[in-house]
Amino acid sequence: MVNLQQLFKIHEAMESYIKNASDIKEDALGSENIFDLRFLALQVKVGELANLTKCYKYAKMKENLSKDKLMMRYIDALKFLLSIGNLNDFNIIGFDNIEAAKDSSSIIKVFSNIFEYINEVRELSMQNNYFDALNAYMKLFAEFVKLADHLGFTMEEVCERYRDTVCNITQVC
Repeated sequence: MVNLQQLFKIHEAMESYIKNASDIKEDALGSENIFDLRFLALQVKVGELANLTKCYKYAKMKENLSKDKLMMRYIDALKFLLSIGNLNDFNIIGFDNIEAAKDSSSIIKVFSNIFEYINEVRELSMQNNYFDALNAYMKLFAEFVKLADHLGFTMEEVCERYRDTVCNITQVC
């Protein structure tokens, strides 16, 4: 089974690498903006993934999508999900905390739930309600795992591809 804590650590190292390599200072953006930026970025990346599938269009459900393109969009969203986890100390969870949450919801329902839980995690985090925010984050991650399944990926495939992508870019692994 994939070790989720390892992904959180790899992502933290990647963010550190990016911060050191860029001239942009987070302090200049303000902590509130950095907080909101991560949630907005996650919503945008999940929206791009939904747009790629066209699952929201009644007559235009896309067939035979490029698995590679879907995987890269999924990983783009995963980066922000991991970033939110690290930022809010939710990186204590493991796949064993979220595996039991799988069900047979449609891909449309899964996307809808993801957006709902993103907002819930954001609001609860802003209220400094750690345990409820952590619970909402676990629900969000569970929906994200379900989405991988709907897209035809296993979490093992996703995690391996994520590690390879980050290691090739940053040399931090």
